[in-house]
Amino acid sequence: MADKKIYGLLQKVLEHRYLPAILAVLAFVIMLAALKAGWGPMDDLRHRVKLVDPSQLPEQMHDTGMIPKNSGKLSTVLLELNSSVHTRSDTRRLKDYGVLPWWTSDDYKASNWRPLDSFTHWLDYRLEPDSAAMMHAHNLFWFAAAILLVAILYRRLMAPAWVAGLAALLYLLDDSNYFPAMWLANRSLLISLVFAILTLLAHHRWRQYHSVAAGIVAPFCLLASLLSSEAGITTFAYLFAYALVLDRTSRLRRGLSLVPALSVIVFWRIVYNALGHGAYSSGFIIDPAGEPLRFAWAALVRGPILLMAQWSPLPAEMFSFVYWREQVIAWEVSVGVLALIFFIFLPLLRNNRVARFWFIAMLLSVVPICASLPMNRNLLFVAIGAFGLIAQFAGALQAKEDWLPRNWLWRTTSRVLVIILLMVHVVLAAAGRIAQPKIIEFIHGRFKSTMQVGSLPGVESQDLVIVSAPSPFTLFYVPSFRAHHGQSLPRAIRTLAPGFGPLEITRTDEKTLLLRAKAGNILSYQKRVGSPFVYFYKHFNDAFRDKKFPFRAGEKVVLPRLTVEVIAVDDDGQPSEVSFRFDVSLDDLSLRWLQWNWQQSSYVPFDVPAVGHSREIAGPAR
Repeated sequence: MADKKIYGLLQKVLEHRYLPAILAVLAFVIMLAALKAGWGPMDDLRHRVKLVDPSQLPEQMHDTGMIPKNSGKLSTVLLELNSSVHTRSDTRRLKDYGVLPWWTSDDYKASNWRPLDSFTHWLDYRLEPDSAAMMHAHNLFWFAAAILLVAILYRRLMAPAWVAGLAALLYLLDDSNYFPAMWLANRSLLISLVFAILTLLAHHRWRQYHSVAAGIVAPFCLLASLLSSEAGITTFAYLFAYALVLDRTSRLRRGLSLVPALSVIVFWRIVYNALGHGAYSSGFIIDPAGEPLRFAWAALVRGPILLMAQWSPLPAEMFSFVYWREQVIAWEVSVGVLALIFFIFLPLLRNNRVARFWFIAMLLSVVPICASLPMNRNLLFVAIGAFGLIAQFAGALQAKEDWLPRNWLWRTTSRVLVIILLMVHVVLAAAGRIAQPKIIEFIHGRFKSTMQVGSLPGVESQDLVIVSAPSPFTLFYVPSFRAHHGQSLPRAIRTLAPGFGPLEITRTDEKTLLLRAKAGNILSYQKRVGSPFVYFYKHFNDAFRDKKFPFRAGEKVVLPRLTVEVIAVDDDGQPSEVSFRFDVSLDDLSLRWLQWNWQQSSYVPFDVPAVGHSREIAGPAR
């Protein structure tokens, strides 16, 4: 009797008329800790140096290549804020200073165009440039708006109301939205999501109630989503699924209903390309339009991992923290578990059109995010379909609908699955939200440790030579990180090699060091290591040069005051032996030497060997 009363109370809460607004308020409340988070050590500070008045920056910051001309002006911010490397000239300047390592491809590009998102950050810096709390509050506004609209979307498409309420609650608690909500630089995802849901709501009103105004509004909302983040293209997954399953008009009319959205996407992509944005020569981000075969393979590998992360408590990032053999096992387990879930959900999919809509939209929305490393924060769009499907299934079981199979094994298994899913996405998700601040603090601490090269008095007149770096990727953020903390910037940064494996370092003459990988090549690990962060850092290091651009023996990279020559390569065209010839003696005071110590998890001074002598640097322990 007591159980029925509790169940009845929960049902009344979930079908409450004002539940969407209540959940929106809760979204703001449960993220209040973000107001004390300050600026993140990486992209938040990289954005900051482009948004503040140039006079507030150290003079040397302008020598890094990270500050565009007319920095801080609205026109520049709209075009360049979300761009790391836009042109070949940018690549040259960033390599000359050293925030891009010497092995970066000359054609490397990593540039996003998100003018609507950029405008919101520009506005922040015009109102309260020194208030990170205000900027985080701005983020939380978009997060609350997203939760409000998701809850409304569920109510528009699902019945009974408590099922829609359950789906909205699951979405609120999902950990995939925590990081975007608390990370200023990830606001783009939240804004894109808000306009994506507005697109779906307007499209539904147009198709269901023949509202011409809604039909006109929908494409403009889609354009706003795309101008906030490339993730906005995922909106089309839901529009396509709607036309395929929910739209009850003729096939021709359903097809024509997608024309406005397709036109907007094509127009956006043409302008995007014309402005020179996109990704190229990167092993981290794949441009689906430019590399369709590589993207198809990535979707096959990453798709199941991302779906498994959505349905289970295991984060997608775990795939990047393990050795390749464990990655294979994780993929096989993911495929098996997802196949079992699909089998159990199959009767629902056969008999419920709305469930089929959620299912198809969920699958299609996974595809675009396979262009990058698997990360939970990219699951915001996927989660809408997943939680709609889970809630729909729970509602069907509770209502004991006629089409449910009578097979005892299926009924038992399905009930157990629903209990597990609700435990994972309610109980564990709620506990996870409590733990998230500590988890984020730990991750930021690890990244900061790879950027903290020390106070280094006098370094403004020195080249900082880092013989081995655990994460060359994070060195890109060292200038903005040091500028924010009032520390002097080096005259240049020279990263000789990642610290993924043991190195032998020989001084061949007064000005030259020869680095040789003890096994394999100097850009990768060759065997299983003990620290999972090595695998994670390696994925980010791949960003600088795709393997389809191999090195050749004798290839030279000429930088200010340093010439790098590849002496030998392995079978994959990766450098195994490299010479570094400086313009001055290696003992000259204009050079400051550091190396990474894996045991201490910090940088320590590097003692340059005498001419004709060698030193070894240990890699991470196995």
